[in-house]
Amino acid sequence: MFSGRTVVSAQRARRWSVVLTVALVLAAIPVVLNAWPVRATGGDLASLRDRIAASGTQSFQGYVQSTGRLGLPALPNLSQVTALLSGTTEMRTWYAGADRWRVDVLGPGTEQDLYQTAEGQVRWDYGESQLTRIVGEQPLRLPRAADLTPPELVRRVLRLAAGDRVDPLAARRVAGVDAAGLRLVPAEPGTTVAHVDIWADPGTGVPLQAEITAKGGTRPVFVTRFLEVQFRVPDPSVLTPPAERPGIGFTVTEAPDILGVLADRQPAAMPQRLAGMQRRDTVPGLTAAGAYGAGLSAFVVVALPSRFGSRVFEQLAAYGRVVTVPAGTAALIATGLLTALVVRTASGNCLVTGTVDAALLERAAGDLAREASC
Repeated sequence: MFSGRTVVSAQRARRWSVVLTVALVLAAIPVVLNAWPVRATGGDLASLRDRIAASGTQSFQGYVQSTGRLGLPALPNLSQVTALLSGTTEMRTWYAGADRWRVDVLGPGTEQDLYQTAEGQVRWDYGESQLTRIVGEQPLRLPRAADLTPPELVRRVLRLAAGDRVDPLAARRVAGVDAAGLRLVPAEPGTTVAHVDIWADPGTGVPLQAEITAKGGTRPVFVTRFLEVQFRVPDPSVLTPPAERPGIGFTVTEAPDILGVLADRQPAAMPQRLAGMQRRDTVPGLTAAGAYGAGLSAFVVVALPSRFGSRVFEQLAAYGRVVTVPAGTAALIATGLLTALVVRTASGNCLVTGTVDAALLERAAGDLAREASC
């Protein structure tokens, strides 16, 4: 009897040892894959940069996570934007081309999907069962989650920083791909960006991960990366918005630009130069906003209505500091990467923001106050 129990115990022990061995092997697979030498090569840096810039024709689909550490306060009417830059956003994305894509923003019990079709954009709110068709152009709009996927963000940065230096980076495995790396180093002195690190699929050029590090920082303040990725054309059904049917709300709305989100348009006209920088990207008929500077040293100015501007001023003053500028007062908050300022003058309020240092924005605020542009 004793011998039988020993044999049974030994058999059970062997069975459990097999189970444990298999479990350990399965658990170790991601570790081994990540530790395996990465051999990606993107060729010379100029060619890699060109492939990344031209990767808008490559189809893909995957799961993306972006994380911002900017610590922005929840500003009036801008809480969704500040959340994108100060928290973690989970996204599922499908991309067949510039006019055919979809990005789902996922949260606990929520899902908001944005479809780009040949006819325009459609937003689907799963939690509210609300379908919204967006019509019209968006000449100047607020950032959205779809802007923060690695391909979209990196291509935008490369367009802005066309003349900036690139340095080589060691390859890195991203979402199972041996990705080639490069570091973009801004040439303009006024920017808060120290460098942007980019890893892309060496064959297609599709960006898979991007990290933005601020000057004086030791770790990135914004990271976006694929956790899963496949380079194939999405099924057309995935890119087709839900159909109108009973039980689903349906609305049609005009595409909001940044002024429509903030408040009514203002009659103010932005000057042609601020802080020594030329105004650019002027939208015909749009006088209450302007972009100044070039590359990653650019900043945006928007005229605010008095009541709304006062609320933003108070919040920035509470989280940041109040500074005196010629002919006015400004409330300023600096996150290390993004700097925002509201200048208050006798004629109104202006929001000034960008990836530029505080000194540059204070000079711009002084010019705005002297010219009574707000």
